[in-house]
Amino acid sequence: MSKGKGGTKYMKRFRTVELEAGKNTGRPALRFAHLSDLHGCFYGENQEGLLEAVHLEAPDLIVVTGDMIVGSPTVNRRTFAFFKELTKDYPVFFCNGNHETRYQASEGFQPVYKHFAYGLWKNGVEILNNRSVVFEKNGRKVLLSGYEADLSYFSRFNRKVPSEEELKAKLGEKRIGMETVLLAHNPMFFPVYKKWGADLTFSGHLHGGYIRIPGIGGVISPQFQLFPKYDRGIFEEEGHWLCVSAGLGDHTISPRFFNPPELPVVTWYG
Repeated sequence: MSKGKGGTKYMKRFRTVELEAGKNTGRPALRFAHLSDLHGCFYGENQEGLLEAVHLEAPDLIVVTGDMIVGSPTVNRRTFAFFKELTKDYPVFFCNGNHETRYQASEGFQPVYKHFAYGLWKNGVEILNNRSVVFEKNGRKVLLSGYEADLSYFSRFNRKVPSEEELKAKLGEKRIGMETVLLAHNPMFFPVYKKWGADLTFSGHLHGGYIRIPGIGGVISPQFQLFPKYDRGIFEEEGHWLCVSAGLGDHTISPRFFNPPELPVVTWYG
């Protein structure tokens, strides 16, 4: 990783990961490109590397599970330009990560967050912070929801877990008969997400456990939990699916050993 003007961090490479969720019964699938935890990092001066990878995969939609904001207005403006290019070809849905939530909650950084959220909206990004929209394509009607967890769930050494009632209060009851996709930054609460009714959940936050041990997995979570269960990849429990991205950027612990930055692309059969 190298640094340029305005504190921009340039990354050299990432991998595209093809994943599948659901059972292939012959019905039309939906393809999701999943962006998470970019932390102001760039693959090329104008994100050419990342844009090219997304175009090669030709997703039906793009889901973004947070931690895109940084303190530099210059870097954030370049992030807006990246999303502007994406929304020319794809619907893009965004939900805050803990970094956006922290900026929003901090009196000193609220103007930065407001500028960031406005920049996303102005450039065509649908923001799903504790709200839902219906997405239709390929004969599929899907409810897309975004859960923004309180900052207390991201504190160091936290073991507190949100309740199903909290999700209901923020997102409402599960809509019977409609497939539901949830954007939720922290994957550690997957048991609650599936209990609420999410058929497919997209998360990030863990950066793949930062350092990975081959055959074992990620070593530590941002909350200092050792060997987190939902560290990276695709998980299935009782017919509910979770896609966890190892993230596209660096934050806190660098470099990443046996844990390359990644762009997951999920084919979901439902």
